[in-house]
Amino acid sequence: MKVYHKILPPNFDYSNQLELYAQMPENIKAVLSKKNSSKRMMSLIGWKLLKDNLPDPELLSKVEFEEKGKPYIPNSDIHFNISNTKGAVILAISNQPVGIDIERLRPPRENIYKRVFCQEEINSIKSAEDFTNLWTRKESVVKLFGGGISMGLTDFSVLENEIVAFERNVRVESVSVNGYYCHCSVFL
Repeated sequence: MKVYHKILPPNFDYSNQLELYAQMPENIKAVLSKKNSSKRMMSLIGWKLLKDNLPDPELLSKVEFEEKGKPYIPNSDIHFNISNTKGAVILAISNQPVGIDIERLRPPRENIYKRVFCQEEINSIKSAEDFTNLWTRKESVVKLFGGGISMGLTDFSVLENEIVAFERNVRVESVSVNGYYCHCSVFL
């Protein structure tokens, strides 16, 4: 597996998106917002990072999307996942399914605990660092499976590095990106 990331400077101009948008194939443009926004720019940067790191940049035009939106390249042993947060984009490329998530330090949001974390995880949250660490671990597993919060996230714990989620064995690994919390998940 290879992991690539791009950290944007604090004064980054999110408004100049036309050139980057023009470089995207139609299948990618179809899933992007029509309006310029910082969120669209982060998506564009993620797709460009993928295009620049595929063995053949033309593979980007082959990307399709599963029912819940997870992108994949049909008939290929290239698997990838992209995540972004304000100021950073991260990409994992592997020969097996992969999920990745990146976040800046986030204050705990106790109102979502019972929808996202099992009781063991909730009991472990003592700080913003604990919350953000758990959040990226959980999100990387969800992205591995290609789902969302409706999947039943409280049915498994991500406190260990090797877990069982949705009846599959999964390994969750920390990815070092200075100033960010990041985790990657793969099937065992």
